[in-house]
Amino acid sequence: MTGAVRRRDDASTDEGATLILALIVITVIALVVGAMLAFADTSVRTTVAVRAQAGNAYGADGAADAAINALRTNGYNNDSSSTTYPKCFGATNTLKLDNFYPGTTGEVPASARVVCSPDPISGAGGGLVPITNANKPGNAILTLGANPGEDGLHIKGLSSTIPFTVHGSVVSNSNIKVTNGSLVSNTAVFAHSGCSGTIVSAPAAACTSPAAADPNYQFDPAYGSPANAVPTYRSVPAAIAANCPAGVMTFLPGYYDDASALSALMSGSGSNPCSGSVWWFKPGAYYFDFHNSNSQNAVLPSDNDLWTVGSGQLLGGTPINAAGAPLSQPSKPVSVPGGCQNPIKSTTASGVQFIFGGDSQFQVSGTADAEICGTSRSPADARPTIAVYGLKSGTATTTSAVGLQATTVTSTGTGTPFIAPAGGTLTTGVAAADSKFDTWTKTGTTSRSATLALSTFAPTPVIPAGSIVSSAKLRIVYGASPPAVSRSVVITPNTPGAVAITKTVSTAAKPPNSTQTVDLNDATATGLAASIHTYGFAGASLFYTSTLTAAGVENVDAVLLDLSYIPPAFRAENTTSVAGNCLASTYTGGSAGQCAVVSTSSSYKGSFYIQALAYTPVAVIDLTLSNITQQALRFGVVSRALWAKETGAINYTGPVIEVPDNSPGYGPGGTIVYLTVYMCPAASSCDTGGKVGLKARVLIFDPSGTPSPPARRITIQSWSMQR
Repeated sequence: MTGAVRRRDDASTDEGATLILALIVITVIALVVGAMLAFADTSVRTTVAVRAQAGNAYGADGAADAAINALRTNGYNNDSSSTTYPKCFGATNTLKLDNFYPGTTGEVPASARVVCSPDPISGAGGGLVPITNANKPGNAILTLGANPGEDGLHIKGLSSTIPFTVHGSVVSNSNIKVTNGSLVSNTAVFAHSGCSGTIVSAPAAACTSPAAADPNYQFDPAYGSPANAVPTYRSVPAAIAANCPAGVMTFLPGYYDDASALSALMSGSGSNPCSGSVWWFKPGAYYFDFHNSNSQNAVLPSDNDLWTVGSGQLLGGTPINAAGAPLSQPSKPVSVPGGCQNPIKSTTASGVQFIFGGDSQFQVSGTADAEICGTSRSPADARPTIAVYGLKSGTATTTSAVGLQATTVTSTGTGTPFIAPAGGTLTTGVAAADSKFDTWTKTGTTSRSATLALSTFAPTPVIPAGSIVSSAKLRIVYGASPPAVSRSVVITPNTPGAVAITKTVSTAAKPPNSTQTVDLNDATATGLAASIHTYGFAGASLFYTSTLTAAGVENVDAVLLDLSYIPPAFRAENTTSVAGNCLASTYTGGSAGQCAVVSTSSSYKGSFYIQALAYTPVAVIDLTLSNITQQALRFGVVSRALWAKETGAINYTGPVIEVPDNSPGYGPGGTIVYLTVYMCPAASSCDTGGKVGLKARVLIFDPSGTPSPPARRITIQSWSMQR
């Protein structure tokens, strides 16, 4: 019997593999479809987000445009000193734009808010100093002299590789002479009577130009109260260690007339305990009118009228630290330049003004440093800040105070004192030469004395300190029957610090109504002339004492004081104020009989800076510069003539003399503001909060100086979208 045959499955069949492949395909398709759906969702979401971002950007852009249009057309006074500043949009500095940007269907429109604020570094916000044509000189250099024998501008540059560089225009009413190197200006150069040497400018130098006018700037005392009053007289501090603690000697604003004392104090003498100090001149006006030469004042040492700083560092103005913060006083040493508050950099700089009159001169020599900083001026002040000023007008006149009388008289004595005339008083007896006598009757042979005490001999007006007394005489009208053992007067000025002055009166017998004149005008330290010069004179007490032995009668009719003096005055730098004034001589470099009002010595090695305008219209400035690191004359110079020389030690290649450019955004009535746009999406208002969408920096300029739409100019200086 045959059995049944069983069938085996073939292990090589692909039925299972097909199933796997099908599952893979399905999975891949699912993943691809899922990814595509996810990408589509992301794209939709991105489109929505970008559309919202674009809406904010367009809205912020439109809001800024609306704000600029408001600034262009409204009457906003963009002068930072105005009462409406910084209210750019009328009563406020914020422009509200409710429902400003339209929303999509079904959405609430976006709102915006634009805030206007001053740019803190443009000057409007109290940062940099606003410089305009109103408060700066018109030229970097202006020389006014027209003497054919005198160079208006004499320049000796170091070399062709280190030129004498000027930032600003150069104008000479005579010629310009460059003896070495080159004179380079970033703008125009003009001379009236010719040029020589290498001059580089754009346009080329014009050497036959019309003469320029003196700007006639006024000095600081002209703006004082009372106007044009000479500052308070100051004696030069003594060269003692107590006056220069920690190596700093302080000077107060005022009138100084002793060049010899200043030079001796600031010399490099080893015996001077203050040698090498910081000579700090506190902020204010200083008037230097020296009277040492030509016997102008017998009280002062006989010398020339040249003040020389031979050691240390002279600093004029408010001292500052390395960060520019004001200090109550400097410390030794100071950083020169950068030791005093610069009016070109600070709107609040409180500096000095050095005023020179007569034939007074100022020189820095050796290795001494000097930095003189002026006081800030706003454009509204309409004058530049001036640190050095030379007077071109003014004379001193002699004043007389004749017949000064006593208003109070008393009498004492070891015998019968003086008695008044019948029916009168002691005062009446000596008030005038009128034969009304104060009488002393002496009896017996014992020596006795009687004294008349008189006061106050007060002049009107009071004689100020610094006055030069040319005559001081006491007239005594009296009669004395016997000769006296002694007669004397003791005068004590009633000004604090003044000392008593004793003078002898004749001891001879005198007939009635005899007049004796006692000269009080000696030049000794205890004389009346010296006392008045140092302290002034408002009156005095006087004791007239007579000592007799024999019996007799002494009658005093009058005691009168006669003074003749020259009070401090602003004197021009000419020969009218000082005969033979060396400042008025034709200047050819400083030969005999010539002098410059401001100079550095020919071998000068220190650092010299004037941080403001130097204005000496009738005198010469002569500078040798060797160790400067920035502009030596920071705000330009106006002088009769200017000599300037660079030495081999100099390696500074920037402008030596400069007049700054106008500040960004400044001109009459101009300023810079920031516009900050806040966006509030889907909100009916944007009074607070929101996101910053845009910032713009905008220059607003009114050509007329007052709000003047539509002439007002708007310049966009920056435009930054905020993401």
